[in-house]
Amino acid sequence: MKGLSARKVDSKGRVYLSRGLRGLELYMLEIDGVILLSPSRERILSVIEKLSARSALKEYLALLEELGEPTPKEVEELARARAWRSAEGS
Repeated sequence: MKGLSARKVDSKGRVYLSRGLRGLELYMLEIDGVILLSPSRERILSVIEKLSARSALKEYLALLEELGEPTPKEVEELARARAWRSAEGS
């Protein structure tokens, strides 16, 4: 991947970045063991939104894989039960 590089963390927990970033204020976020750095807060928030959506989709697909897809009959029964609960609540 272009732009990907490995950096060592020194004994004080510092990581040296490229000289082009010298003097800039960076926003940093650590999420699930991934550290994001950006000079733009909006870019960080945009990436978080994308990661959150992917995470939810991955969890859903993992559940489907673990539990299996519901049969049409199960979906129909769940829909019927939901409709019944909605009618009772009205």
